Amino acid sequence: MTESQTTQELGNILIVDDKLENIRFLANFLSLQGYSIRKATNGKYALNAAKMLPPDLILLDINMPEMGGYEVCECLKNDPQTRDVPVIFLSAGNEVEDKLKAFQAGGVDYITKPFQLEEVLARVKTQLNLKTLQQQLKIKNEELQGTITGLKKAQADVEASQRELLALLKSMNELIYVLDAQGRYLKIANTNTKLLSQPAEEILGKTIYDVLPQATAQLLLIEVREALARQETREVEYSFTIGQTKIEASASLSPISGDSVLCVVRDISDRKRREEALKLIVEGTASKTGQDFFQACVQYLAEILGIRYAFITECVNPQKTRVRMLSFWNDQNFHENLEYDLAGTPCDEVITNGQYYCYPDNIIAQFPDDADLVDLKARSYAGIPLIDTSGDVIGHIAVLDTHPMIDDQTRKLVLKIFAARAGAELERKITDIALQKSQEQTEGLLLNILPKAIADRLKTDTSAIAEQFDDVTILFSDIVGFTPLSAQLQPTELVNLLNEIFSTFDALSNKLGLEKIKTIGDAYMVVGGLPVKHPNSAEAIAQMALEMQSSIAQFQSRYGSTVQIRIGINTGPVVAGVIGVKKFSYDLWGDAVNVASRMESSGIPGKIQVTETVYERLKHQFHFEQRGTVDVKGRGEMMTYWLVR
Repeated sequence: MTESQTTQELGNILIVDDKLENIRFLANFLSLQGYSIRKATNGKYALNAAKMLPPDLILLDINMPEMGGYEVCECLKNDPQTRDVPVIFLSAGNEVEDKLKAFQAGGVDYITKPFQLEEVLARVKTQLNLKTLQQQLKIKNEELQGTITGLKKAQADVEASQRELLALLKSMNELIYVLDAQGRYLKIANTNTKLLSQPAEEILGKTIYDVLPQATAQLLLIEVREALARQETREVEYSFTIGQTKIEASASLSPISGDSVLCVVRDISDRKRREEALKLIVEGTASKTGQDFFQACVQYLAEILGIRYAFITECVNPQKTRVRMLSFWNDQNFHENLEYDLAGTPCDEVITNGQYYCYPDNIIAQFPDDADLVDLKARSYAGIPLIDTSGDVIGHIAVLDTHPMIDDQTRKLVLKIFAARAGAELERKITDIALQKSQEQTEGLLLNILPKAIADRLKTDTSAIAEQFDDVTILFSDIVGFTPLSAQLQPTELVNLLNEIFSTFDALSNKLGLEKIKTIGDAYMVVGGLPVKHPNSAEAIAQMALEMQSSIAQFQSRYGSTVQIRIGINTGPVVAGVIGVKKFSYDLWGDAVNVASRMESSGIPGKIQVTETVYERLKHQFHFEQRGTVDVKGRGEMMTYWLVR
């Protein structure tokens, strides 16, 4: 892989800052990580550069002359060309109001100066990964929409195939004769003896009343006279019995003179039976899906073709060398659905070549290695592939019988119709499974960003979410000794170490029913009591703090005793909600949060510092040691305690 390919894959970043030393500092570091860097020293240059060639991500300073970072971000979000570009704000301001204003302007993240380069890298990677995932989800949705369009086309193909079958069934052997206005047989030609109840020579000169039942003869004579009166062709269907066999016939009556018509009679008995069967298929499977559909399909197929065995399969591997039966009709009953290899079977030809095949007789002799044919005592076989809207073979339909079968267009067309319907249903099943997996992946991605309760709420309510919680317990932690350790490790090793430590903490929070809020560099924040109330949030947070202390010991054995953790805990009311519109995150604010943060920052490595509120609540369940008063920024002197065990 070339260097240009690596840069293109990692992403293009636009750095906007009015201080050249800041730009140079970030640009040199990110370039070494493989990113393509562009620079702008003021807001107007940044807007022009972003519009000319939208970057993958923007690092934006807030305090700049003429046009500040907030205004630049708002302009970017109002422009269709740049509205989807994620913006990470860089600022020396660390107040809650500064951060809220940044997120309201459309930023996706906020980094406080001075910052650690590893923190910037981690956040850049996170935002670019999120952008990539969103693009992948968009592509999947477009692919699913294409599949739906294809399924509609498949349904239209089914309807066209049905019309084709009906047209084919009308092409039967014909009986042609001439009748006069009184219904007398004048001539008989192209004799189809199956449609004659008497020899042709005995019928000539007689009337239809002498040959056909009275009601049938009366119907036919009415149509003969109507054709003569209008001088146009008339169509009439009727039935009669020859011996014990009922014949369904269709007669086309065309005037050839003022008092005679040419009568073309077709035997439509098979067509009638198939029309009734196809009607049964449509009505019987219209409301069925999945397994019910496939079972109805093979049952009706066996009845229409008068065969003993019928089954539908789906391919189970990409090589299409093995199939699984979706339904198997075995002589008036459903049989166990089997899975088998195609090698040495007639089904192999159907799926491999994607064509219809029929073996009217002696099928075992042609495929001697197929033991199933022997077990079924099969003599004949016909199969047709199931093809999806992309033209790929996804399964097949096969029919077998213990007697020879006729390889005619009617059989092939019936199988073709069934294959179109079954293929569409199988593709729908495959698409449903793929859609379900995609939805599960999307759900998992969303739950990695937001608490489950908030994610579920956002599915039906896209309005801003902000809630007051009167009693929650907040924990802040920081890995002490991480900065000197970062100088000894490669960036990848450093990120892997952080990932290993924080994954351990994540497992603890899940076990104790707590909610992880965020990580910032080597800092970790977790809370108990929201968004779902926790009956013992303070106890659970205290327990997690102690277990975090214990778990960090395993990392000390690998990286030295300088790797320690400093933890601060406080209890109180907060406001929690979702920040942002597109690249949103769940966070909380309030004095209780600030005090918890001060408990961590004013603590001692290896210690857990808690406020007096936490001490009063937990002093009967946990062991504490009084530290004394501590000067807390913004609050003055506060009495604090060490949580020991």
